[in-house]
Amino acid sequence: MPSSPRHAERLGELATHLHALPGVFSTAQWGGRAFKVESAPGRRSRPKMLAFLRPDPDAGVVHLAFKLERARAEAVVEKYDWIEPHSFRTLGGAGWVAASVRTKRHQAAVLKLLDESRTLYPVREDTPAPEPTRAMRGTSDEARRIDRVMGEISDWQPADDDGADWS
Repeated sequence: MPSSPRHAERLGELATHLHALPGVFSTAQWGGRAFKVESAPGRRSRPKMLAFLRPDPDAGVVHLAFKLERARAEAVVEKYDWIEPHSFRTLGGAGWVAASVRTKRHQAAVLKLLDESRTLYPVREDTPAPEPTRAMRGTSDEARRIDRVMGEISDWQPADDDGADWS
């Protein structure tokens, strides 16, 4: 199934939601988009992976991997047949799950789970809150722009890791 306006809209809304979370930025990685959180103040560690998003326009699905607390991940996998433990054994055992977002109902559930996932990482106090964009407010202009852009690029490829904004 070729890319549809609904698929493009889901992809855009998921990316916009992830970017709106405190301290989240993204990079092109592994054929998709890695959403990361800056490490806590005073630590010299690398940013932590919050979620990985990979569109599959031919199947009309957006694949999304993210972490939850272990017990919560088990409950979510039991509740939703479209969410499963991450296929990498070490990640799956640590609470990482893989979701295949196909419908608006899937998207609504996964947005709440992404908010929950974000709480697992400390928030940097020096991270400013994002300015609301039209996409965050859900205007139809933004949805139409996403549909138009996604229609123009049937074979989606993430941008290079050059620090460019991906929204």
